Amino acid sequence: MNALRYSFSQIEAFAAIAEFGTVSRAAEKLRKDRTTVRDLIDYLEDALGYSLFEREGRKLVLTSRGEQLHRQAHLLVRQAHAFEAFAQTLPESRMQQITLVYDPFVPQLFLQAFISECSRAQVQLSLWCASRFEAESALKSGKADLAICQAVNRSLGNEMEWSALGAIELNFYAATALFTHQASPLTLLNLALEPQLVMHAHADEQITHRLQISGQSLFVNERTMLQSLMEQGQGWGFLPTHFQAQEWHQVQVLPTEVGHQGLNITLVALWAPGARRHQVVNDVVVKLQRLWLQYGACSS
Repeated sequence: MNALRYSFSQIEAFAAIAEFGTVSRAAEKLRKDRTTVRDLIDYLEDALGYSLFEREGRKLVLTSRGEQLHRQAHLLVRQAHAFEAFAQTLPESRMQQITLVYDPFVPQLFLQAFISECSRAQVQLSLWCASRFEAESALKSGKADLAICQAVNRSLGNEMEWSALGAIELNFYAATALFTHQASPLTLLNLALEPQLVMHAHADEQITHRLQISGQSLFVNERTMLQSLMEQGQGWGFLPTHFQAQEWHQVQVLPTEVGHQGLNITLVALWAPGARRHQVVNDVVVKLQRLWLQYGACSS
């Protein structure tokens, strides 16, 4: 395909002269020097090999060929202006959208308050529940802007930046009929012999090992399904106290030899290096930190 022999500025000058009838008025409309506009038309006519205008007194009138090209030039100018307007809105539009990946242990009341804050700030929000492994992968690939995950005892190096939000308490829960034949308080051996309901994928090895006690685990990532399994006596759970699992049907807090004091995990916000340079991302991180103080430790 041959290269174009004329520029958009030439086509824009052609359309303006055709509309206003003089070089002077076209130059005023385009905010260009009169000589510049005259040169643009001369170069365009040279490239095309024929005249686009003929003079009638003080006015320039389209030739027959000019008339045929005028409509196409007008449409092209309109499309270019639409392209420019759309291109200018992209940075603002993109930065008003946030994608958040969160750990299944994150309090729902906290997330609901975050959704309300984003709505008031006119920030469009996408969010989904996932493992830490999936969250980090999404951040690295650019599919997510932020993540709320359990802290892990390893260096993040230059791959991620983070900020601690706070801790959540854990306790042991099961259906009242599951451990009826064991003495109270239960030992870790008692727990190890029954299936444990685990809410974290095996890809999160550090998290899974820290939370898993039983030799047999049943993975369930959705809280309603977790509740159904526990109510049916399918296993016990080492769960956040804000789940309030003791209020589920026939489910109780399990008294154990380790108690539950000091059994907690820390949740952190993660983002890719440099992400906080974007104002909306930075504002969202600040919102998360503030909302955690209000709702992070509350029931959900």
